[in-house]
Amino acid sequence: MSALGNIAAAQSAKSISAYNAKVTRMESDYLKGKGEVNKKFYKDVTLPLLLKNQEKNKDQLFVNVLRSGVEFREDTTPYDVMLENNVNSAFNVIIADYNSEMDYNDQLNQSVLLEAKAQGQEFSGKMTARAQKFAAIGSLLSDANKIGVI
Repeated sequence: MSALGNIAAAQSAKSISAYNAKVTRMESDYLKGKGEVNKKFYKDVTLPLLLKNQEKNKDQLFVNVLRSGVEFREDTTPYDVMLENNVNSAFNVIIADYNSEMDYNDQLNQSVLLEAKAQGQEFSGKMTARAQKFAAIGSLLSDANKIGVI
């Protein structure tokens, strides 16, 4: 009788591992999709908004300098301030690009790890099922030996 239990356990192990692997793959696909959406959102919305705000701030700074009546030419403090502002703006864009790329790579890496986990779950289910099938065979052979068939 325990052979039937082992066979049922083998089927259950396969079913459970297949379900767990499916759920894990769905999570992996979700992370991939989320990474793609975030990357596109950065490219289409966040970066243009950042550049627009930087341009607005640059223009406002230039207008303030001109309104102050200070001479604006090379080797003067207002010129140096504008130059520094431009350098800082470019650096901010580089940092934003880097952060966006790192976020995307992190989500992609997480999805790859989840795919590996799904494969491990399937393999574990197959191994458990195989072990249960061998246990069922052993049980049948033991029962056959007890009744004198073998």
